[in-house]
Amino acid sequence: MHRFPFFPMCVTISSLLLSGKSIHSSLAPSRGAVICLSRRQTELASCRDIHEGCQGLTPVNKRSLLTMSWSQTLQTGNLHDQMTILTGSAIRLLLGEVGVFVVSNEAFDPQSSPEYILYRLSPSLLPVLLESIQQSGRQPNSSCILVRKVLPPMLVDDLSDNEEVRLQDAERCSLLVHDNAGVLGVLHFLRPLGVRSCFEQEVGSDGTLRLFVAQLAAGLRSALKSQSLVKEQRRLAAIFQHSMEGILTVDSALRIIDFNPAMERLTGWHESEVLGRFYHDVLRPKNRQGNELGLQGSPILQAFAGQNVVNREMVISARDGQRFDVSVTASCIRLGKGEPMNGILNVRDITREREQEEERSTFISVISHELQTPIAIIKGYASTLARTDTLLDADALRSRLVAIEEEADRLNKLVGNLLYASRIQAGGLQMDLAPLDISPLVQGVVRRLQAKSPDFSVTLDIPPNLPMVMADRDRIEEVLQNLLDNAIKYSPRQRNLTVACSATGDEVIVSVSDSGMGISLRDQEHIFSRFHRVGNSLTHSTPGAGLGLYICRAIVEAHGGQIWVESSLHQGSTFSFSLPRVEKAFLPMVVF
Repeated sequence: MHRFPFFPMCVTISSLLLSGKSIHSSLAPSRGAVICLSRRQTELASCRDIHEGCQGLTPVNKRSLLTMSWSQTLQTGNLHDQMTILTGSAIRLLLGEVGVFVVSNEAFDPQSSPEYILYRLSPSLLPVLLESIQQSGRQPNSSCILVRKVLPPMLVDDLSDNEEVRLQDAERCSLLVHDNAGVLGVLHFLRPLGVRSCFEQEVGSDGTLRLFVAQLAAGLRSALKSQSLVKEQRRLAAIFQHSMEGILTVDSALRIIDFNPAMERLTGWHESEVLGRFYHDVLRPKNRQGNELGLQGSPILQAFAGQNVVNREMVISARDGQRFDVSVTASCIRLGKGEPMNGILNVRDITREREQEEERSTFISVISHELQTPIAIIKGYASTLARTDTLLDADALRSRLVAIEEEADRLNKLVGNLLYASRIQAGGLQMDLAPLDISPLVQGVVRRLQAKSPDFSVTLDIPPNLPMVMADRDRIEEVLQNLLDNAIKYSPRQRNLTVACSATGDEVIVSVSDSGMGISLRDQEHIFSRFHRVGNSLTHSTPGAGLGLYICRAIVEAHGGQIWVESSLHQGSTFSFSLPRVEKAFLPMVVF
């Protein structure tokens, strides 16, 4: 007695089979009867029902059962289950025991691709079966859709390792599954030698079998299309969820219906807070000149009107009022008759790009000015000295030569800073690290400063027995010298400076304080950036390229320390940096 398939079916079909009625006479199940059983309960019930019910069914009713079971199958949510149920139903109605449906695919690799469905066949035995099929040479085709091959006893023994296979003499059948659209695949299955299903026993042509194949192909193609659709939906959902660009979609009334995580991060709004809201009210878009974009300037409405909206720049507002430069691309999804259904807006944050453009513009402006000034002075004095009619006494000659030397030094320092900044950008700094006593270093830098600028008074506040730090002496000296030079440059009237050292926890902190003009909170956020200079009249009249503090930050952070500023307008500034003690030194790889 042949066993029957374990495939989930609805209670409707089970009850029809148990009643012994013709399926064609009972196609109106009650609403409660179509509730599916759990997977295990369904398998057990289906096994019993079909075993008992199929004994009294005619071939026509068996085919009807197959059609009904497939129609129920296509209502299930799990697409893999649909394919498995269809494959199992077909194999069992062809009186097969186990098998596999191989989906037609140019790139199909049966041992690594998911493009096949196993029915009660161990995956470890699939290569054995496929090898046998390939060696047999004979394959089904449009003129002979079913090919039978008696299995060698040795192969039967190999396959019998599968607990589902209990065949003594068996044949392998290969059924070509196709329809008018083309070949879907091949159904390979094993069954006892000599048996024939009702689709093969009717007298005449193989029309009944072809009808069976047509029914099977219809179910499989529908399942495959559904599977393809679900895969595409999942792919698009993954793109939507994980895209680095913001994506929002709106309905035809411009109300938000989707808002991806990138948009949440950019705007500060959560999706649940903006769904159903007019997208203009959420983003508050403006053009780059700061003017509100009305509906006439809406990129989505322009896409609805058939216009091409690609990489259009505008400014949008976040939830907290912060504004961002963005580049948007709008597109439209239309109904069959061309009416707009949904609008899609891709939003890319270009704030950093705009900042980089401003940096480049500032760099060109600053460097042009800083290079031209010393070159002009050097050229002017050199031209004067080169004239044969110029009569200068020794002091006048010396002052001009000193000016040329100073401007050459200034030019050399500027070029050196540019090269230093370039090395920082290239990927880090090389430090010659060693234990360092910071006190003598600070005292030496201050002595040189007082000799160079005797008008300034410097107060030292260095406690005894400061811990040693791990540092590059020359680089830290450069940092301190830069901070002191800035304090002098930007404190033209108040000529009192303070240099203090202290030990706090695992760090030693060095601070330089002045009583100058101070720095606004807005400038403090960017003061350690390349080419940034505080925006006031004194800064504009003081030479500098905006690289000194940027280099200081790079050096300090390469030591594993930090640098910061505390300041208020017109109340002076304190620049501080920390260095780790020798025993706590941790040196990161610093890349800017």
